[in-house]
Amino acid sequence: MQDALKQIEAMVDALGPLDRVRLLEYLVPRVADVVLATEAARGDTAAAWREFRRIGERLASASNGESLTEAVCAMRR
Repeated sequence: MQDALKQIEAMVDALGPLDRVRLLEYLVPRVADVVLATEAARGDTAAAWREFRRIGERLASASNGESLTEAVCAMRR
């Protein structure tokens, strides 16, 4: 497992900034699902992640076909 992790770390280090953002866009929903599942007993943490997901889903639905990354970048302009 450590070898696989080292390989993944090396691949991430080789990514450019835009691809790193795309990787985060891919990983965040999966991390949020894990946190929600494991932190269900801690209402404050779970509520915060639910709000995070709600905001992300609202951004995605209002994006006119943009990815979440594109929508966030457009909001920052």
